[in-house]
Amino acid sequence: MTISRAAAVIAVVAAMGAAGPMSAAAGPPAYGPAGHGTGHEAGHEAATRASGPVTAPIVPEPNWFTDAVASQAWAAAQLGAAIPLPDDADIPTSSLLFPGIRPGSRMVSPSGCTLNYVFGTGASLSIGTAGHCAKVGQDVTVVSAPGVLMNIGTTVSSVAKGIGNDFALIRIRPQMRRYVSASMSYVGGPTGQVTPKTGDAVVYAGHGLVVGYGGTPRAGVVSYRTGTGFGWVGVANPGDSGAPVRLLDGRAAGGLTHVIVDPTALPTTIAGTTIARMQQSAGLPMTRASAMPEATPPIPVRRCAPVW
Repeated sequence: MTISRAAAVIAVVAAMGAAGPMSAAAGPPAYGPAGHGTGHEAGHEAATRASGPVTAPIVPEPNWFTDAVASQAWAAAQLGAAIPLPDDADIPTSSLLFPGIRPGSRMVSPSGCTLNYVFGTGASLSIGTAGHCAKVGQDVTVVSAPGVLMNIGTTVSSVAKGIGNDFALIRIRPQMRRYVSASMSYVGGPTGQVTPKTGDAVVYAGHGLVVGYGGTPRAGVVSYRTGTGFGWVGVANPGDSGAPVRLLDGRAAGGLTHVIVDPTALPTTIAGTTIARMQQSAGLPMTRASAMPEATPPIPVRRCAPVW
């Protein structure tokens, strides 16, 4: 990376606080014990259209994810089950090798993003995503298997203050813990954690529009790091936010949160938060996994009436 390009990236990072969307306190729950994205999607939709050097790539909650569908998913979750996708749901068939709640799973609510690493163990088992993808108090629903929706838990912390400080933690419901795997579906790991450095080769898998359908894995090369943020050369689209990023040796590097659209910052095109900062925000240790992908038990599917 040349000195001029490095300076451009530093300038982008210096402005990131103004460019990144901020998290806000959750409003009253729409149903059950936790909220369902109320008032959140409009801000996210605006974020995907934002101009400037940095944007946070997400997809708004889909129209088919109505209050009734959300309530059905919540009701099933109390039984440790999932629900079938609605007939009008436009979700491409997942190409993930293994389903379940794991790094790389597709979020549909409160926004279209990607889950990253598992944190903690036992009663404190949680999973992360980008902070601009979920507010504190909001329930999170994912595609946990092909054609299956699962309400996995509630967002318990969220910060969205730009590159290097963008992370949300989702506390997984006790009924759902058996369907959790700490391993990335395609490539396995994370076998540990590392501070990424310039020149490191990374692999990441998110659900970006077009390029990430089904959780397609992609590769890149780290082009800079500053403080708790880092950037790399690669391809990302709305929906990739939160995607886990790891080195080729299996160690976690961090999570994808932003796309850099400033041409003076090239070749850097994507940026995120380091795993050290994510772990600090979580207040829990990242859960390690084996070098090979791990399966989870079959997920029961039930049709439940809405709970109003």
